[in-house]
Amino acid sequence: MARKEKAYRWSNFGLVVVIRGHEELFFEFGQEPARDACLQLLIEGIDAAEKESIHKDGELPSDDILGVAPDQIWFKTTQTLNDGRYEGLQADLSTLGERSDEETPAIMFDSNAVSMVSFKPAESLRFTCLTIGSRGDVQPYIALCKVPSPRLPSNRANIQGLQNDGHTVKIASHAEYREWVEGHGIEFAPIEGDPAELMRICVEHGMFTVSFLREAHSKFRGWLDGLLVSSWHACKNTDVLIESPSTMAGIHIAEAMKIPYFRAFTMPWTRTRTYPHAFAVPDVKMGGGYNYMTYTIFDNLFWKATAGQINRWRKRHLGLRSTNLDKLQVNKVPFLYNFSPSVVPPPLDWVDWIIVTGYWFLDNADNSADKKWEPPEEIVQFIAKAREDRKKIVYIGFGSIVVSDPRALTETVIESVKNAGVRCILSKGWSDRLNDKNAQKTEVPLPDDILLIKAAPHDWLFPQIDAAVHHGGAGTTGASLRAGIVTVIKPYFGDQYFWANRVEDLGVGIGIRKLNVHNFTKALKDATSSEKMTLKAKALGELIRKVASFP
Repeated sequence: MARKEKAYRWSNFGLVVVIRGHEELFFEFGQEPARDACLQLLIEGIDAAEKESIHKDGELPSDDILGVAPDQIWFKTTQTLNDGRYEGLQADLSTLGERSDEETPAIMFDSNAVSMVSFKPAESLRFTCLTIGSRGDVQPYIALCKVPSPRLPSNRANIQGLQNDGHTVKIASHAEYREWVEGHGIEFAPIEGDPAELMRICVEHGMFTVSFLREAHSKFRGWLDGLLVSSWHACKNTDVLIESPSTMAGIHIAEAMKIPYFRAFTMPWTRTRTYPHAFAVPDVKMGGGYNYMTYTIFDNLFWKATAGQINRWRKRHLGLRSTNLDKLQVNKVPFLYNFSPSVVPPPLDWVDWIIVTGYWFLDNADNSADKKWEPPEEIVQFIAKAREDRKKIVYIGFGSIVVSDPRALTETVIESVKNAGVRCILSKGWSDRLNDKNAQKTEVPLPDDILLIKAAPHDWLFPQIDAAVHHGGAGTTGASLRAGIVTVIKPYFGDQYFWANRVEDLGVGIGIRKLNVHNFTKALKDATSSEKMTLKAKALGELIRKVASFP
């Protein structure tokens, strides 16, 4: 892939060339016509190579109305799918190979030619999924553990979930999620931590600002010790460990136990020049150099803040020597990214053991395995009445965020809905996180145009409406994009800014940085009236459902 980019020197013109599996090559030209002529020559060469690949291997997907170039989304994935190296990937992590106690863990790979999915174990394995944070951080692992495989294109094998493939699975997370996880028939192990308190600090201070680090350092030093020790106990008797990297403990536990180790996450966490680190998204695009630097800085800051406690824990509990970032080689850890390659095209500078698998959707997510959610009659009637009145329907829900002034936020929502002339299904969790007593209450009276609900599964609700407004959590974003509806995101912290940028870049939604009546009203009007955004959202939804449609 070749593209224009800002030059480092003010009077020059930049050009970037990306070759799969390698870092970008950056060129600077003194004259713009010379840069443009070189770019045109490279594009012609890429087009010729692509046509030759089509002739040899069959057709590549053509560009669609999303305006996303096929070489960005499909160049890497099509090659690997055609040679069969991704068969049995998405949930069949049992293809990890046999292991003896004397063997070193299969954690790192040093060659692009090595495939981590080319072996099949002779017997079932014990998997532990280690994760912390909100429900959105736990839900993908439930899907990975239990669901049948998506029905994939014909050149990929049908894949079973870990339980369906005969493996024993366990999720280790905060104690408040025990009933939910066990309701899906999955073993649970508690680890320490308070997700509500962490969320409050993130919203109040922003992720990894000076004030965030100051308060987190004072409040979470004791919590980190408990997290590390409880994670170690939760992972005992495990054959394969899959970890959300925010947990911080898994890579060390896998080293101590000499077991295979994967990271799995809902946002880019591996160094690349294509996207900035999901926790360091700037207001304006800064280019590949900035993007790559954000990962390096984040890794070093995160490690320096925790290294002392982690190394003490390694010595006292794991029987390991002290380590550092160079020894850990986190950039060589096998990674499974559970988002769609149509939403986040895999960067060409990612190596082959970093894989974008597609979303791990969990339909009927809020209910246990033996309960099917049935919509209350009031929701069905509300939707039917809006359709009868020819009114657009929007969903508004900001998840379990914690805000300082819930009343002001509710008033802003009410006024904006009135001004936009739409009907609204409102899931108000911003003042009553995990508190069922207040889930059906609101600070101010709601008009008839707004229906307050406690909760409704996104896989049922989103296909019934015209647009979704939410906080930009990775799972909620995936659900609204899969439904093929316009997505409006008001980010509050963390990766939510990254997903707001992605829906805007894809032309399927709107990101709101400052939530006031003027901005919100405009966003609601645009989301429900823009034919261009609606068509692009429908096309993207079809792409996602094509790869992740359950039997």
